Amino acid sequence: MKKSSSLEDYMKCILVLSKKNGTVRSVDVAENMGITKPSVSNAMKKLREQGMIRVGDEGNIILTEEGRVIAEKVYGKHSLLSKLLRTVGVNKDTADREACAMEHAISDDTFECLEEYMNKSMQTRVEEDL
Repeated sequence: MKKSSSLEDYMKCILVLSKKNGTVRSVDVAENMGITKPSVSNAMKKLREQGMIRVGDEGNIILTEEGRVIAEKVYGKHSLLSKLLRTVGVNKDTADREACAMEHAISDDTFECLEEYMNKSMQTRVEEDL
């Protein structure tokens, strides 16, 4: 897939909505992201062309295997970065907004290092509580 922060955000949104609601339609994506339906339609066309999604008979948007892998990776980065920012005192709204910007900028290697650090940090806290 051609790297695009915007398209990654769409895929992340589709992933989250599908986990929450089971099915996802363009109108759901537009509502969730606070954007227009034509913008979503344009993005869905690009994602279809790149093989990241398919659209079912009833208009449901479904991530392909490749699309799901990318969406899960972006969502994982977002979740970890948001959690890290909240851990150091950033409020939830700011942490989520800034994690969204950061998730596209960090490399997989950096993400893995942060994930390892957070896991060790949490394990240390659990051990200290015992």
